[in-house]
Amino acid sequence: MARFLNNRQKASGKIPGSLIHLGKQRIEKSLIRLTNFTLDQLTEIEPEKMEDCLPYISENSVTWISAYGLHDEKMIQKLGELFEIHSLLLEDMLNTGQRPKIAETEKLMVVILKILDYNEKTQKLSSDQISMILDDNYLITLQEKEGHYFDPIRERIRKGTGRVRRKGADYLTYVLLDTIVDNYLINIEILGDIIEKTESRIFIPKQKGLIEEVYKHKTEINFLRKNIRPVKEILLHLIENESGFVTDDNLKYFRDLNDLVIQASETIEIYQLMLNDQMNIYHANLDLRANEIMKVLTIFSAFFIPLTFFAGVYGTNFDNLPELHLKYGYLYFWILMVLITLGLIVYFKKRKWF
Repeated sequence: MARFLNNRQKASGKIPGSLIHLGKQRIEKSLIRLTNFTLDQLTEIEPEKMEDCLPYISENSVTWISAYGLHDEKMIQKLGELFEIHSLLLEDMLNTGQRPKIAETEKLMVVILKILDYNEKTQKLSSDQISMILDDNYLITLQEKEGHYFDPIRERIRKGTGRVRRKGADYLTYVLLDTIVDNYLINIEILGDIIEKTESRIFIPKQKGLIEEVYKHKTEINFLRKNIRPVKEILLHLIENESGFVTDDNLKYFRDLNDLVIQASETIEIYQLMLNDQMNIYHANLDLRANEIMKVLTIFSAFFIPLTFFAGVYGTNFDNLPELHLKYGYLYFWILMVLITLGLIVYFKKRKWF
């Protein structure tokens, strides 16, 4: 399956809004986790059905519903029915190749983006799609598989540290987004360190597999760019705050987050330029080596052209070659050959051709 675009054959010809999971099944069984909290109270459960979450949603508390397993189309369909989510938005959530986006309705806001993870063994990035459904009193997150990205946030909620327990669902959304963006910067740093180390090898001759490595890094950087660049649009939309899903008091946090995303995007562009330069330098070095080889071969040809001429003259079958009867003709012949060679060497050195 292509990394930059999902295979859409299953969705081809279907009615718009059809709930079809596009992507790989990442876990065997879907899972729901619910965290309901106020400043003084905390409830954590794992409901069997999505309907079991409804009693915990109220104006006096914040409810965080985490659902894992996008392959469970029935669960997603039930989610749409209970929380009045349009089928087109649900369709986007089920497409793991969906471009990061933000959408709003009168009742809720939906943010779709990627969590990225760099595997140092395979030197490849993998992505886990996450969808956030925000209302005034609840936040629903949909993920392909259960991960540990948000464990520190859950721990802060349990211990009551930080601002999470004192603020609303919009601040919880910010905290999750902040964790995702920090993860982007960590992956960029890891990949950037590898790219910078590769740069020093560009000038060392006969580096086997170097160009393949550079091209591989270029692919990973492009994958980063594809998934991070649209996040700027998401945060700008949140900062504009026309719908009111984000309180004015929390806008400063999203502005700060936007600065981090801009930093991430600019860093990616820098590494893209570095990789382009590395490829150009690599090919320039190849051309330089080829030119050096041609230069040496040309010099050798220059030496042998006059020698070949004289050898050809004295290898002809003429009856009258006066030099053939000279007592020291053969010696003179070799002295002349050596003098021509030495003369060419001196001439080339003066011209700094070698």
